[in-house]
Amino acid sequence: MTALVLVEAVEPGISVVTLNRPERRNALSIALMHSLCAAIQSLAADPNERVVLLRGAGPAFCAGLDLQEAADPNLIDSSADAVQRVLSTVRETSLITICAAHGGAIAGGAGLMAACDLAIAADDLKTGFPEVRRGLVPALVSTVLCDKLRDGDVRELFLLGEVISAQRALAMGLVQRIVPPEQLFAEAQRLARTILLGGPESVRQTKRLLNMHANLEADERIEEFIASHLQARRTEEAREGAAAFLEKRPPSWTPGRSP
Repeated sequence: MTALVLVEAVEPGISVVTLNRPERRNALSIALMHSLCAAIQSLAADPNERVVLLRGAGPAFCAGLDLQEAADPNLIDSSADAVQRVLSTVRETSLITICAAHGGAIAGGAGLMAACDLAIAADDLKTGFPEVRRGLVPALVSTVLCDKLRDGDVRELFLLGEVISAQRALAMGLVQRIVPPEQLFAEAQRLARTILLGGPESVRQTKRLLNMHANLEADERIEEFIASHLQARRTEEAREGAAAFLEKRPPSWTPGRSP
């Protein structure tokens, strides 16, 4: 069986972690998310490891949550737990994480990109959070985005649900660099080597300090975010949104308000 996540040491202190479901545009299945968490935790346990480059195999970085799996009501809780865990693992690891994103980073895939310390985009990248167009609520990714971007930009991304260009993502601060696709990995390596110039413990403690400031409110409200995510996943809108996406048709929404 082909590994869902590949790990490769490229040079001392720097490893590459590759999402490896190219036939599904690296959609986030429960198994893939568990494998990604395990890979990062294993690398973090090695004191010689300092930087992880995260990328996706095939034509896109990550298409987001595996909606075929997400449509199974028996897997909703397991899927939500895996999403929360993978975003937290990437964000909280002592390793410096650099995302090298190309093609597409959508919904949970864009959240995974944002959870990294730095993100480099190929100039062909399209990214966005179309959850509301699929009858979902971007509750868990909001724990990453709301302290990273301006409020107006988060509202634009979440409420409009539009896919944006790499240039717009750069202007928002969702990514820090844009390069041609053929230069993407080299630029990620360059930034990783720059990080290695800093003292190992100084870099780790600096990341810890930054996370302490960023996560105070999110940590206090994580159960509320998870509850919102689960509630949205169990609605008729979620079922219709997933069905429409899988059937490649516009969703048919029923007007109304939640009680």
